[in-house]
Amino acid sequence: MGYIYITLSAFFFCLMTIFVKIAGQQLATVQIVLIRGIITLCFTYAIIRRKKVWLWGKNYKILILRGITGTVALFCVYESIQRFSLSEATVIQYLFPIFTTLLASFLISEHVGKKLIFAIVLGFGGVYIILGLPFLNPDSSFNTLSVLIAISGAFLSGLAYVLVRLASNMNESPYVIMFYFPLFTIPLSLPFAYSAWISPSFNNWIALLLIGICAQIGQTFLTFGYKLLPASKAAPTSYIQVPFSALAGALIFYENISYNFILGSIIIFFAIFLIIEKRTQSEYKFLH
Repeated sequence: MGYIYITLSAFFFCLMTIFVKIAGQQLATVQIVLIRGIITLCFTYAIIRRKKVWLWGKNYKILILRGITGTVALFCVYESIQRFSLSEATVIQYLFPIFTTLLASFLISEHVGKKLIFAIVLGFGGVYIILGLPFLNPDSSFNTLSVLIAISGAFLSGLAYVLVRLASNMNESPYVIMFYFPLFTIPLSLPFAYSAWISPSFNNWIALLLIGICAQIGQTFLTFGYKLLPASKAAPTSYIQVPFSALAGALIFYENISYNFILGSIIIFFAIFLIIEKRTQSEYKFLH
């Protein structure tokens, strides 16, 4: 049953990216982030009230930092979906376990071995291949800003997950950790969304609503999946989102699936598998 939950979570996260790309064709990314934050805050607050958990938590500094980094990461991830194909944006985002492990070695003194160093080099080599071998291939459509945004999303996601671990190690409620994410998403994105605001059409509002709903459903299935499966099995299963995204991109947005993408994805997944062997279940919760 755990595998079914993880697969369903990947499916709903894939649906979320589809609606993000659709909404982003007419709306500013920061608008999408704001509306997603409002919907997520409502869902999370309702869960906390039902669970009767103290709303504000205890470790304010870590919770606030997690909310800020999560918000910026979300913007970068959503912006990269507009700048890359669905499959490319998704697979670059899945660099986050590499960054999580690397950052954990500095922030919470986890050991960095040769396997980790090799996995990091391998992971970025996979991204390099997906991007079409820039600087070597004259036909590569390499865009520095777009790549920086996409990799920043993965990096900040990795940092957010390390902060989740720190808060969890301090016995902070997972529901409170989830609550602080949209709590900071709204005020941080509101000024930018106001200045870039484009009145959404009826179809845009439907897409925005579905982004929030799909994200929440995906998170719920993910949480149940990790309760039933160890991270070493659950995390690789979640990568089924990549072929889901590739298929959706091809069918809905007429995106091409290149040989570079297939080869680069295989290399990145192999690098991540090297890391996951030593990861624990708590590190891979709250993925989106």
